[in-house]
Amino acid sequence: MKNAVSRPVLGALLAGVMTFGLASVTAAPAQAAATAGCTGSVSVYGLLADGRLTYSQINPSNGDRIKTLIGPALGFTPKAMATLNFNTVLVTDTGGALYRVDVKTNNLSLGLVGPPVQIGTGWTHDKLVYDGHGHLYGTAGGVLIQYLVSQDKPAGSQHIGQRKEIGHGFVLKTLASSGDDRLLANTTDGRLLEYRIDSAGGWSGAELAASGWSAFEQLVSPGGGLYYGVTGANGMYWYQDVDPSDRSGTDIVYHNDDPVDASGWTQTLLSAQPETATCTGADYAYVLPRTAVPRTELDDPHHDYAAIDIPVPTGTPVYAVTRGTVSYIGGGFGNGIQVEGDDGATYIYGHLDQRGIAAGARVTPGQYLGESGNTGQSTGPHLHFEIRIGGVKHCPQAMLRALYDGVTPPSPGSLPTSGCSY
Repeated sequence: MKNAVSRPVLGALLAGVMTFGLASVTAAPAQAAATAGCTGSVSVYGLLADGRLTYSQINPSNGDRIKTLIGPALGFTPKAMATLNFNTVLVTDTGGALYRVDVKTNNLSLGLVGPPVQIGTGWTHDKLVYDGHGHLYGTAGGVLIQYLVSQDKPAGSQHIGQRKEIGHGFVLKTLASSGDDRLLANTTDGRLLEYRIDSAGGWSGAELAASGWSAFEQLVSPGGGLYYGVTGANGMYWYQDVDPSDRSGTDIVYHNDDPVDASGWTQTLLSAQPETATCTGADYAYVLPRTAVPRTELDDPHHDYAAIDIPVPTGTPVYAVTRGTVSYIGGGFGNGIQVEGDDGATYIYGHLDQRGIAAGARVTPGQYLGESGNTGQSTGPHLHFEIRIGGVKHCPQAMLRALYDGVTPPSPGSLPTSGCSY
């Protein structure tokens, strides 16, 4: 975990409302470890079981939680919520009333302009989300409904109208917005789904993942292909869809080994301010889970030539450092994988216990390649990693240290060709 606010500080802030218990994500797809190339901010409003409003800010580039603030109770039992902008949140109660919550400050404290303002009735939706581009979406009894929001501070039906039923059968566990008329959801059977709504009110769906997402009780997205999920054990985990426009989840970078927080997110409702983060696909990713070895291991020289042997137990996940095309190599490398990088370098991953990707496949930074092992000419479990350019070996240590630290790595061609062996 790498949150900027420590667990003891967070616990004090919440005065015992948020409890800490170890969370886990089960049956998830292969994990990856990469620092996202994202800018902006992630602002998440939430509601605790006692009706108090919360505000959390997260760094979009590394998943660090910057702060969590607790505000006043709203005075009613909330049912659904949607964030319109930095200081306006819509919340419904269990009786179908719709309220506008006006935030005065969320800097050092979380304060409201005044009590929530009731602006509507008959809002029996079980979920609400705003896409940041004028459309509010909700589900009620499996029906997906779209509304037009014409004001930043809507005062009633004159500002939230043009109700349109998009379709039936939307029985979803969560509902989030990932962009303009784009919705994200998971299901109880673990699927991750995306929906796109056209200007005529038609819709199309795509399955981003067939399984592995059932643990999440809540999903939010600030845009930019960033997805944040909270498990039933109150852990928040973060993910980056490198190309959210391709309607494929094969390039989702998983950060299960580096959650925002492994526990503590006990809000009953969460809602992210839309379209506040912008991401470009990360060009490079760290080769192992950050918890696999201490950083000092990445200074070690190789015994023969420019490369590195990283001692990790058999079965440790191994990830692609950059995008490229996979081929298999054997011999002394045992179950080896070679990736011809789009950057012109060749990356070799040796002695794997098992390969987890087909030869000829395309990979993205942080994508799962297989598990480390002790195959081939190996005297103990470890990952052999090397970088070659035009057949010349380059020392990978500086690149791995930078990726471990979450900073931009040196280019492969700038890495030395000597000085990292004995």
